[in-house]
Amino acid sequence: MKITRNISRLLTIIIFAVLSLSVIGLVYSGSLPVRYALSVGVVSTRDIIAPRAVIDKTETQSRAEESRNSVAPVYVRSETISAKGSADITEFFSLCNQIRNDNVNENGTVKETYTAVSNNLIGQVQSTFGFTLTNDEAFQLITSDSSLLDYIQSQTASDASLILKDKVDDAGLKARISELSSQVTETGTNLYVSSKSLVQALLTNLLKPNAVYDETATNAARQSAYNAAINDPVMIEKGSRIVSYGDVITDASYQTLKDLDLIETNDFDYTLLLGIAVYVLFLLTVLVIYVKRFESELMKNFRDLSALLLCFIVPILCSVYLSDFSNLITPVFFTAVISATYLGAQSGILVSILQMLIILPIYNFDIEFVFVSIAGIFVSSMIAGQRSRKYNSASLILLTALTCSASALAINLVMKSSRTDAFVSIVWAIIAGSVSVIAAIGFMPIFELISNTVSPVRLIDLSQPGNPLLKRLFVEAPGTSQHSMMVANLADSAAEAIGANALLAKVGAYYHDIGKLEKPQFFTENQQDGKNPHDLLPPEESAAIITAHPDQGVRLARRYRLPAPIVRIIQEHHGSTFQAYFYHKAKTTAAEKGLPEPPMSNFRYRCSIPTSRESAVVMLADTCEAAIKSTGITSLDAAEELFRKLIKQKIDQDQLIYSGLSFNDVELIIRSFLQVYAGFFHERVKYPDDSPVRK
Repeated sequence: MKITRNISRLLTIIIFAVLSLSVIGLVYSGSLPVRYALSVGVVSTRDIIAPRAVIDKTETQSRAEESRNSVAPVYVRSETISAKGSADITEFFSLCNQIRNDNVNENGTVKETYTAVSNNLIGQVQSTFGFTLTNDEAFQLITSDSSLLDYIQSQTASDASLILKDKVDDAGLKARISELSSQVTETGTNLYVSSKSLVQALLTNLLKPNAVYDETATNAARQSAYNAAINDPVMIEKGSRIVSYGDVITDASYQTLKDLDLIETNDFDYTLLLGIAVYVLFLLTVLVIYVKRFESELMKNFRDLSALLLCFIVPILCSVYLSDFSNLITPVFFTAVISATYLGAQSGILVSILQMLIILPIYNFDIEFVFVSIAGIFVSSMIAGQRSRKYNSASLILLTALTCSASALAINLVMKSSRTDAFVSIVWAIIAGSVSVIAAIGFMPIFELISNTVSPVRLIDLSQPGNPLLKRLFVEAPGTSQHSMMVANLADSAAEAIGANALLAKVGAYYHDIGKLEKPQFFTENQQDGKNPHDLLPPEESAAIITAHPDQGVRLARRYRLPAPIVRIIQEHHGSTFQAYFYHKAKTTAAEKGLPEPPMSNFRYRCSIPTSRESAVVMLADTCEAAIKSTGITSLDAAEELFRKLIKQKIDQDQLIYSGLSFNDVELIIRSFLQVYAGFFHERVKYPDDSPVRK
């Protein structure tokens, strides 16, 4: 088993490697443009149009240099200068207080005249701080009372702190000093200078601009501006005329032609190959991640994977040759229909869009191709992937073609194309949409032959009573067969109500109990003689037999090559619930014998909980149908109460957490079950007995 799994994994890796190389080669060969034998100074003999958008390197470089040179120098706040300014103010007032205090005797008289002390202050300030106080300013600082001096000191320090907390240059410093000093309140009388003027003078002389030139930041800003211009290049748009007939090839036009790979050379274009390889590998990686995350079962089935990869690579191969006729001949609808039919609308849309992006270089990144392709992909995938079977093949072809033509008309109107160009685009869009879908429909039987996937046609075939497994179930386990038919009716109605795949749920219900074919007599519905073999077995052994039937069903399903979604329903229809009857029986027996209580794990199904809405619907239908039979309920009110109780138990046991069901879905499921049983419980009118009454 392990060897088989390793071989399967190796084959999968080989397939993806071959796929990647094939796609890269196809896209590269389809992306090579027509080249011209031109050189600088040669006269062009034709008009040359840009097949795709390209950067105008000359103009871009010129703008980048201009942006770099226009960046102003960068200045940053200096913490050292800011701290020194605050410290100088503190030191200045300390000096003032010291000179004032040194001039006072112990008896309160002054040692020297105020003029002499003022001159002393002027001299020390000049030597210490490098600026000269005016006579009035010095006299004011020496003669003012202590409270006024404290106020001036406090105001000066406060304003300095406010100024220096920000980055200020010379002009900013002057403006802030003027602004803050004008807010100083005047106190005291007979002042030589005002407090405002004194504070302004001190701030002006003691503070220095703390904005310093930062060469590193300036160079970084200039480089950033340069890079921004380079990263936002001047573009020559697709369709622009690069060279006209009779023009002389200049250095600039030659560089543009070279950038567009339109100059004929003998060199192999490794750059283009590398670009295509990175581009394609990135998109294929996204595709692989999506498939592993949302279609994991596909990765485990070599046949299904091979079939899907075949329908993925065929349109890419076709696009290499079809793109020469028109950019609107898009074969991606082939993949959209196939993927949506077998994997669902979501997968059809995503896989096809990734395929469209992969072949986009072949179509020169044409916006019209992208728009028409996306519109057609959405419509064809939604129709092919829906489960109500409302649309048939004819409507799929017609609606896809109409969507493509309408989208082609719309984008040509927006682009203001001529009537002739618009008409040609519409015709090619109709041809591409209809032919791709017709080819996909014709390829489906081959796809099913290669793969083991489930499609509506395959499901209908599996639902036929003549299917070998269903015939075995009817003959060998008739009770289980009848039970499965009723579960199928419930599942079909419920899945239809919540918008799930009703056909898949119905057919899955037909096969969900095929594991009981291993030992049909051990299941109550198949016991017709009143004998129950479980009466002779310990409850642990009985539980082991009952809980084994999902795994046995999976083995039987794989032997008969049932599709993976059906196998999943078989495996998940009991989830990880436990056999309550045999568990309680074992508990009772253990209590009577004085033994410890048996572990619940011995009575639990060892299966996965439902991972799809269809699996969950079959689980609920199976549970409710079995309960109705075992309880003998015949009224809708009692049935509804029972259904709600049973479904609540499943929710409480976390059996539905990965199913994707909402509470609204659960309510719709209950209503659909009741609708089915409304007809089942309905009493028919008794026909009169025409036989004569015997006396």
